[in-house]
Amino acid sequence: MLLDSLGALDARSRRHDVCVIGTGPAGATIARALGEAGLSVLLLEAGEESWNEASQAVYEGDFYGSPALLPLSVSRLRQFGGASNHWGGWCRPLEAVDFENKIGGLDGAWPIGRGDLEPWLAPAMRILQLPEFAPDVAFGDSLRHVTFAYSPPVNFASLYGDDFRRSKRVDLALGSYVTGFDVAAGRVVHARVRDRDGAERLVAARRFVVCTGGVENSRLLLWANQQSGGKLVPEPAALGRYWMEHPHFTLGHILLESDFPFEFDSNGTVFIAPTPAVIRDRGILGFGLRIHPAKEGVARKLITELACVAPGLSEKVFQRFNKRLVCGLLLRASWEQPPRAYNRIVLSDRMDAFGIPRADLHWYLDDFDRRTPQAAVELLGAELAARGIGRIRLDRWVEGLEDFPPDDEIGGNHHMGGTRMSSDPRHGVVDSDCRVHGIGNLYVGGSSVFPSAGFSNPTLTIVQLALRLSDHLVRSLARDGELHGSLRVDTRGAA
Repeated sequence: MLLDSLGALDARSRRHDVCVIGTGPAGATIARALGEAGLSVLLLEAGEESWNEASQAVYEGDFYGSPALLPLSVSRLRQFGGASNHWGGWCRPLEAVDFENKIGGLDGAWPIGRGDLEPWLAPAMRILQLPEFAPDVAFGDSLRHVTFAYSPPVNFASLYGDDFRRSKRVDLALGSYVTGFDVAAGRVVHARVRDRDGAERLVAARRFVVCTGGVENSRLLLWANQQSGGKLVPEPAALGRYWMEHPHFTLGHILLESDFPFEFDSNGTVFIAPTPAVIRDRGILGFGLRIHPAKEGVARKLITELACVAPGLSEKVFQRFNKRLVCGLLLRASWEQPPRAYNRIVLSDRMDAFGIPRADLHWYLDDFDRRTPQAAVELLGAELAARGIGRIRLDRWVEGLEDFPPDDEIGGNHHMGGTRMSSDPRHGVVDSDCRVHGIGNLYVGGSSVFPSAGFSNPTLTIVQLALRLSDHLVRSLARDGELHGSLRVDTRGAA
């Protein structure tokens, strides 16, 4: 049910099984699954039903690095439904190779494998209203044509909000800003919550799950850990660190002398990715080349440029161009960023309206980040040449002749890392069950737990992890004898 304020809980003296903090794809999925399983859930959202300027201002923060991403107050939303309110809907699951450490010294391995998430792929696809994925198609020995599935996109507040309003198991409280936790004997006793009426309230639950997003998860835990004297995250070495984005840049153009062997999808895109074998053999990171029809006149310009370096070839190509047998294609890419400790979220010396330090982001791209797109165009160029169907004209930055262009897309608003998953608390914040190391009842949901990123957009994996975490919470509460009443343990059927 929808609570007018947290004060409504006082009269009921209700201690919930689980307190979920955040209503984006992770938090909403967990709350729904736990309610369906018969647990009592308190779902807290710091924002309101709709966007408002005062609430959104809490997300302001400074950026340090180059090139600059979108401002933190633009790339995420502080309202019911979280980032699903401006999500584009692109989905693809991580691959088995994405859970491995691809390059020595990068510490990108997950403590779980793709098989650990596979049981929750189908229900996650139902939640996101996704069609089936088309199978990959080989494009030579090193590349393959891959597909993304597109959610409508699902807005979790619009599509599932009424479920919470009607629910007898889930209490939803908007305007409820969690500012800290009380910790005793290795467990969270209370969440400290600033209600919309300005009062601070103590919320009790058997389990707590932080699902406030790929920036706020780090911010909240950094601040709460500082306030608790280090009791909340006893091993904080990785907290806020290993933050990642998917770099998004234009690489150049393709001069195609024949029909491209794959059809453009509904968004006018062909996706080309490396095979798992070439990732392992060459020690490269994942990438998704994005090929689009180019603007009119691009092909003629490319032929003119070709004439400067290969006059004989350009004359042949121009003859084919006049017969409409040549076209120009735009070549873009998003790719996997290596996890590095210096890319991180830190607490600012500036405060929000509630007296909580803002989040500042340190994020840098360097020549190492250039290696993946360089490997990508090398593989694609070799395949096009081997088939005799095209040439690539690279933008200067790809070859290292210029800096990363500051006026490109730069990132996909895919905020990952900061509370990464690891079996070793020295290298991560949560364990393989998303539980904070050293704390018995505090968990983290969302892409902040990703140890590495792959090239796939993160939302589908976020929902899979949320369903897996829900199943773990049900089983752990049952195991510890902390549940009463009706219980359905298997959360894979939650829709």
